[in-house]
Amino acid sequence: IVGQYYNLWYNSCVENLIGEGRTRSKGGSVKFRIRASLWGALLVVCISPAMNAQTGYEALLDWNALARAKTGVVSGLASSYDRTGGNLDYNYYLSPTGHQDSGLQTENSISTVIAQIDGPGILTRFWMPHAAANEGFDVKITIDETTVIDTDSDTFLGGLYGGPSGYIRSPLVQTKVGGQVSYEPIVFTQSLKIESNNFGSGGWAKTHHYYQYNYQQLPSAEGLTAYSGTLTPQQQTARDGVVSMISNVGQNPVSSSPAAVTDIQTAQSIPGGSSLTLASPAGGGQIQRLNVKMAAATDADLDGLRIRVKYDGRPNYDIDVPVAHFFGAGHDRVAYKSLPLGTDGDDGFYSYWPMPYRDGAVVELYNSTGSAIAIDGTAVEYEPGSVSVDTGYLHAVYSEETTALSQAYHELLNVGGRGHYVGNLLYLQRDDAYRGTLEGDDIIIVDGNTVLHGTGLEDAYNGGYYYNHVVEQTDDGDVADPNSGIGPYHGLLRMNLDDIGDNYTRTDQYRWYIGDYVPFTDGIEVKIENYANLAGTLFGSTAFYYSVPIPGDIDMNGYVDDDDLSVLLANWHAGSGWYEGDFNDSGDVDDADLSYLLANWTGPPAPSAQGSVPEPTTLFLLCGAAACLIRRHG
Repeated sequence: IVGQYYNLWYNSCVENLIGEGRTRSKGGSVKFRIRASLWGALLVVCISPAMNAQTGYEALLDWNALARAKTGVVSGLASSYDRTGGNLDYNYYLSPTGHQDSGLQTENSISTVIAQIDGPGILTRFWMPHAAANEGFDVKITIDETTVIDTDSDTFLGGLYGGPSGYIRSPLVQTKVGGQVSYEPIVFTQSLKIESNNFGSGGWAKTHHYYQYNYQQLPSAEGLTAYSGTLTPQQQTARDGVVSMISNVGQNPVSSSPAAVTDIQTAQSIPGGSSLTLASPAGGGQIQRLNVKMAAATDADLDGLRIRVKYDGRPNYDIDVPVAHFFGAGHDRVAYKSLPLGTDGDDGFYSYWPMPYRDGAVVELYNSTGSAIAIDGTAVEYEPGSVSVDTGYLHAVYSEETTALSQAYHELLNVGGRGHYVGNLLYLQRDDAYRGTLEGDDIIIVDGNTVLHGTGLEDAYNGGYYYNHVVEQTDDGDVADPNSGIGPYHGLLRMNLDDIGDNYTRTDQYRWYIGDYVPFTDGIEVKIENYANLAGTLFGSTAFYYSVPIPGDIDMNGYVDDDDLSVLLANWHAGSGWYEGDFNDSGDVDDADLSYLLANWTGPPAPSAQGSVPEPTTLFLLCGAAACLIRRHG
């Protein structure tokens, strides 16, 4: 197809321009240069970019890579959710099929297959409720047709697997608030098979097998080393780096360089209806630290003052979230430290999310109330520099609602385009003692397909059994009936239940999808079930994701079409910004930028044009591109 298109393009357009080129450049050299240059541009269409993990720890270790596109990666979740849409979210398997309830199975233990996944890929997360894991369910994992893990859930998630020299242990294996989770990456190059068992008799936790296994399928096995039971030196070094990050949670995962700039605002009062600019860097670069100090702020202050960020001179804010809900601050939430966000930093509330920009950024606080709000100070650290063409913009989406009768879900995120989801803060409250709200399943739909379906609200945040308020566990460091419990990737910030003396239900929680990010190409929807479809449940959420612009989509409308090509041609060898066609930030609009545009061509948003090669109008514009090449190189 590419060859036919090239011939059509060359024969119908370029040949008609060569005469002028020969005249001006005395010979056929221009013809040769044009043919080679345009053929090189089209050739990029045939090249699929691949994302190759070398150790499996890259996503956890390389903090700056959070913003970069996850091209070709497909996320999935093998979980025990009820396939019928009910609330029996346990004992479902790939094999045997159907619901293996304790009342249907009387044998002591029946072998099961949890998942069979074609590689290459990485198993990124394994979760079970603490009570269920303590029952010792089988954990048998076969990688590339070789069984390399054959143990039980109590050993594996209790951090004892492999003995004293084993590495599947703290801090990447954690126990808190009724759940046990491992974030140790397990790499496979061809296939992954997970097997377990179903107990037919015993206590509640033994006959209710809840589980979740997150995984990512990668586009290529190049550079991958399959898990063999021990770490290679390279993997050990990478893991040591991750452990160091977790051990220093609260500090910026990215060290400041001499080129970094920090803009500081001192203590002051922001009038009602006014904004205070915290930083407005120009050119390209990345914001890598944002601090806000408000030690004496009330909940009303934290709700009324908003963090607002926009990139590249765009008219709309990409982040516009109350300070309380961007950082997870106030409202009786405990002070906490996690890797990307926290409220217990040395300089106040902190955000370490990488926030790249290509043509300047604006970070500000906006007082949405009618009264002045005092701050103790702010700091924004950013580092100027080029931004790669596959780098995304951080967005935060805040939503709060009180459910209506028969409402099925609270929606955390629903956006189109390309990017990847990296986590959320969620709070909910009911003015009664009904705890069933915590039975709601989390669901993520990517490009129209459900890729993650969980087993309950607290399970989604790596807790279990109402955050250890039911079937309480006290081993491995777990605490019965906790009010909170925090960690680097997930945590509980506040809990109110009737069994600890409250007459209302309230939970605040967070979960970051760092090693288990969820990429999307056409759009993503993230939602949590409003269990029993009850009215009167207050849901509030802040969802974080990176939107990755399509190379060539200059007007950022989701399509690479004639309009984008027109802008590129108008700035040929003159523009130096993304919105002028300089996609690779080289300081010039040239053949490489044209290649990016052609490689990602979609055409206008009409069904007949999607995924097609350029239409006649575009052929005319491409003739213009050829003419530009003749004139500029001649």
